Amino acid sequence: MGRYQYRGIFVALFSFFLISCGGGGSSSSKTVTVPSGAGNNMVVDNHDPFGGGFNTLQLNANNNVSVLSCTSIDTMPLGSTLTGKVLYQRVPLSSRGLNYNNQLNAPARGVVVEAVAELNNVCGDDVVDSTITDGEGNYGLIVPANQAVCVQVRAQMFRDGRNGGPAWNVQVSDNTQANAAYYLLDNTPATPADDPVRHLLASSGWSDSLSQYTQTRSAAPFAILDSACHALDAVITADANINLPTLYFRWSPNNNIADGAISEGDVGGAYYTLTRKVTSLGFIVDSSNEIFLLGDDGIDTDEYDPHVITHEYGHYLIVNTSRSDSLGGSHSLGDKLDMTVAFDEGAGDAFSGIVLDIAPTAHVPTPGIYQDNFGPQQANAFRFNLASGGSGVKGWFNEASVYRIMYNLFDPANGSGNDQISLPFSTLYNSLVNVKDDDSLISIYSYINRLKADNAGSATEIDTLVNSESVIVNDSFGLGQHLPSALNATNDDDILPVYLEIPLGTTQQVCSNTQFGVHNKLSVVRYLTFIVPGFGRYAVNLRPIEQGKPAIEFYKAGQLIDRRTLDSPNTLNFNLTLSSGIHVIAIYDIDNLDEDGEVNIRHCFELTIG
Repeated sequence: MGRYQYRGIFVALFSFFLISCGGGGSSSSKTVTVPSGAGNNMVVDNHDPFGGGFNTLQLNANNNVSVLSCTSIDTMPLGSTLTGKVLYQRVPLSSRGLNYNNQLNAPARGVVVEAVAELNNVCGDDVVDSTITDGEGNYGLIVPANQAVCVQVRAQMFRDGRNGGPAWNVQVSDNTQANAAYYLLDNTPATPADDPVRHLLASSGWSDSLSQYTQTRSAAPFAILDSACHALDAVITADANINLPTLYFRWSPNNNIADGAISEGDVGGAYYTLTRKVTSLGFIVDSSNEIFLLGDDGIDTDEYDPHVITHEYGHYLIVNTSRSDSLGGSHSLGDKLDMTVAFDEGAGDAFSGIVLDIAPTAHVPTPGIYQDNFGPQQANAFRFNLASGGSGVKGWFNEASVYRIMYNLFDPANGSGNDQISLPFSTLYNSLVNVKDDDSLISIYSYINRLKADNAGSATEIDTLVNSESVIVNDSFGLGQHLPSALNATNDDDILPVYLEIPLGTTQQVCSNTQFGVHNKLSVVRYLTFIVPGFGRYAVNLRPIEQGKPAIEFYKAGQLIDRRTLDSPNTLNFNLTLSSGIHVIAIYDIDNLDEDGEVNIRHCFELTIG
């Protein structure tokens, strides 16, 4: 599975902020924040999250108003003098990996097409007209009949929302070429009078006779965008006026599973990352949303993996419309994870299957089966059933439990066993947005509690499904949760209750325990609730009982209020100004949070707030 970084626990370890999250089976993600005005020396390995990609359109798309989704039909402007269809070669993904023998020509939907003026018998840079393809790949440009132009297709889905309706900007660029944008080009200047219909086809680059890639894989960026179109179209059905920030897909044939320099393609796996520039006072002045995808032929490629792409899109959507509190890190199916990680990843898995339910069967024959191709000739596939598959002990800490719950909430195949409910995507999405102001950290508890509140008439059916995964939702904080007997914990008290309570003026013992693994596993970080009676200064004391390097964080509605750590087994003493209301406290041992830390280490602390 993937790796990623998230939340204040990691943010404060660097001079820049990084968030990431990953997907079921083989993906991950992250977030970064750099100081405003920082030069490239602040950016890891020369990759600039804010550089490259497409420039702003020189001209507004002539059919921008009529394109209300990337699947809109019949949006060609009247008076079009230059028309055509943009297609790409799609390689279907089967249970045995990519099926190159059944490639099909699919429409490049919702992408930007430009007519650029001829200059000295070659294609120039001046744009004469701009348009957006419809859901069948058709385009129409208005160009003077006798003006020679070339046609270029941007690997970019775009809609400007200034005239109302939704807005998006999704583009694909090459992180190993300074984020150079991908184009599909017709480089032969001609007038509409001489050549009024021009079709363009992006090739997969695969040779059937040689069973290998022999040409440029120009279809890959458009295949990525087409999977993103499924996700975007589903979101628009739930929020017709959504305004989404620019999303950069970073894909290259050089992107591989090694961890190293992003600019050299060593991205480690598929992941989402949000990078923010902040001033010294903490004001955000710029941000960049990126999804890195693999393209390593013969090892692992992602361009024809719709579930991987839409899983990462799900992370992007949650971060920008709701809230993610995931603390990040490497994860695999069956791991006993911190509840914030289990929810974030399980939600991404379920999202992929839900939004792909509307995809053509030729593209995604089994949307409820998460698939990810790998191996020589991409002839293998890692896969699991979103409704019933997965491994590990059922519970709030299991990514599989989360995706089974969330997918079955939507899955129309209800009516038997514990699945007695089928909710539309819009219902699931609205509760996801509504939970962003919750007092707790976002987990399966906070989401299901919000969903039940928003759909009181379905609360019984929701509980039946959730309880079948050994999860009990009475509130956002896991009240009444039981410990599954199959968990085989060495220290139950480090797991339940999900949140400890610490009243003002009392002392509470808290332990950070790597009994299930280090970093982002269950019981490494211990959560508490603290009700602040009124605005004021409060004395905080966190003392190691034995050896242990203390770390403590204070959150209010998901916002990091303060973080203190010691890289030695000494007592943390400080005063903190807090406003009234519920605060969440996260306590852990610094070494236990390290991915290279030791397992079965338990360090305990005494916390006093007075």
